[in-house]
Amino acid sequence: MTDFPSGHRIDPCWLDRELYHAHIAVRPRFQDLDPLNHINNVAMAAMFEDARVRFNHPMRDHFQTDTVRTMVAGQTLNYVKECHMRPDLDFHIGIGRIGTSSWVTQACAWQGDTPVLLAVATLVATRSGRACAIPETLRDMLAERRMKPLS
Repeated sequence: MTDFPSGHRIDPCWLDRELYHAHIAVRPRFQDLDPLNHINNVAMAAMFEDARVRFNHPMRDHFQTDTVRTMVAGQTLNYVKECHMRPDLDFHIGIGRIGTSSWVTQACAWQGDTPVLLAVATLVATRSGRACAIPETLRDMLAERRMKPLS
């Protein structure tokens, strides 16, 4: 599985909802709208964060332990289409690449029948402020949430 491209044309394969492990609905709020009644790009980043945190919730005890902390090292959002107040956004989300100390969470947000956002976040396991190996228990949980391979 490769990560989403950054700064390149979006490959339609990433718009396939079947690739992703789970889906999480996020309801836009009135305050998320810009003056043209579109959801603001910053609000979209917050909605991706909400979906990502809810997706990670079952693994929360392994993200912050006595010795290991998880941090977001980077995030990229690719806006596919404008989106509006309704219907709710449906984030299809899963784990992409899993490395030695980091992993990638990828998502495609849909509004109704329209894909509106591709998002990727790179997370890193750290110990004493430095990258460290992903603990085996967490690695196993991440592997269970992997995206389906591209055909």
